Amino acid sequence: MGKAGVLPDLSTTFVYWRKKYIDALESGQWDVMSLALHNMNGTLEAEYRLPISTEDWNKQKDSEIVWKCNECTTTETKVINEGEDDQYTKEIQVPTVSKRDDIKVFDQYSSQVVTVLIDQKVRKMWQCPSCDNISSVADVKTAEMKFEAPHFRGCIYDEPQRPPTGLMRRRGIYPASMRKWGTAFSKELEHKLALYRMEYISQHGHDMADSGYQDEGDK
Repeated sequence: MGKAGVLPDLSTTFVYWRKKYIDALESGQWDVMSLALHNMNGTLEAEYRLPISTEDWNKQKDSEIVWKCNECTTTETKVINEGEDDQYTKEIQVPTVSKRDDIKVFDQYSSQVVTVLIDQKVRKMWQCPSCDNISSVADVKTAEMKFEAPHFRGCIYDEPQRPPTGLMRRRGIYPASMRKWGTAFSKELEHKLALYRMEYISQHGHDMADSGYQDEGDK
């Protein structure tokens, strides 16, 4: 155990369990793979460990739906002829978008004229957080905003439930589910290790002994 606040070199243990994980993933030994991943997570100091929560995982999606305002715009830089000799950038105006959590939705009673036109006494309306313009929810235009890859969620969802029989563990959706879960867990762990490594280098002035980041010429 190192001094309080000083990160210890955990590379040898982490790399050991990483190899166990890779071997188990390739051979379909799901129990061993799970053990290796949990031990990789446990090797990290507490503040770097991944919480295991399906609820938290589902909150951190790879993309989210945004609403477009039909009143205000935002300046966006667009690359024209990307990859060509005459590539250039141009500033364009696009509708301002807002996350759903930032949008206020409320009921609005329709005037007599509107009620006659749409046969609806109460309408769902929303207010743009940027310009305060009020529009009908029924007329809103949406778009899917994808987060830049790689996008890390800082957690992992619960392990797929283990079937009761060996045959079911070798066939069906369980192997694919475990492979997907293991791959996602591993990517999140490698991101946490990278953050850990940066702080370790900052504290010690050198890398960990067996971080797995050495170049081919350093081996």
